[in-house]
Amino acid sequence: MARTAKDDLTMAKKSVVSYAGLALGEHQGRPETLSAAAEALSPAAPQSTKTAGQTLKASSAHLMLYLHPAAAKALKRYALDQNVKVHDLLIEAVEDWFRVHGLQERVRADTTRRQS
Repeated sequence: MARTAKDDLTMAKKSVVSYAGLALGEHQGRPETLSAAAEALSPAAPQSTKTAGQTLKASSAHLMLYLHPAAAKALKRYALDQNVKVHDLLIEAVEDWFRVHGLQERVRADTTRRQS
């Protein structure tokens, strides 16, 4: 059997990690620091209503809408003809509905992204 250059190569094996030799740091493992760290990492209520720096997903509530397939197709076609997104058409419709019914809440979620 002929030997090739590949025969002399071996794959490096990863060493087994042992957590037994690890030591906790100076402040780790203390109950008072663990609870403070948990509070810092837990999702808290926003301290201000300003949404600067948030994504649309983080600064809005998600709702679902079921439409008749023909209505959905017409809405998509109209959005394409007007060079806008279906989302913007729906937001505009909800804003109009709020206005007609005397509701004062904001409909469009604020983000740092520029409106085009």
